[in-house]
Amino acid sequence: MTRGEAIKDFFCKTILPVAAAALLYCIFRSACVKAGELDYLWLWILCGLPFGIWRLRLWIIPGGGSLGSGIALFALNFILAGIIGGFVLVWRLIVAVWYVPLTVWRLIVG
Repeated sequence: MTRGEAIKDFFCKTILPVAAAALLYCIFRSACVKAGELDYLWLWILCGLPFGIWRLRLWIIPGGGSLGSGIALFALNFILAGIIGGFVLVWRLIVAVWYVPLTVWRLIVG
C-alpha cells in the first residue's frame, strides 16, 4: 500500500465519520435538551438517522388504515432507521479509532 492510498484510506475511514458525527451532534444537541438535561436516546436516534435511513431495507407500509395509523407507522420507520443508524455510527467511530494506529503503522512500514 502506497502512502497516498494509506492517507486516502485514513481520510475516508477516520476523518469523514468523526466529522459527520461531530456535525450531527452539534445540530441535534439543542433539539434533545429537555428540562435542562440531554436526552441521550433521542440524540442517539437523530444522530443515527442519516446512517440508518438507507440501511432500513423493510419499510412498514400501512394498508387500509386511517391517516393516523399511516403517520404513526411512518414515524416508526424513522425511529427504527435512527436506532439502526446509531449502531452503524458507533461501529464507524470504533473503526475510526482503529485506523489511527493502523495508518501510522502503514506510513512507518510502507
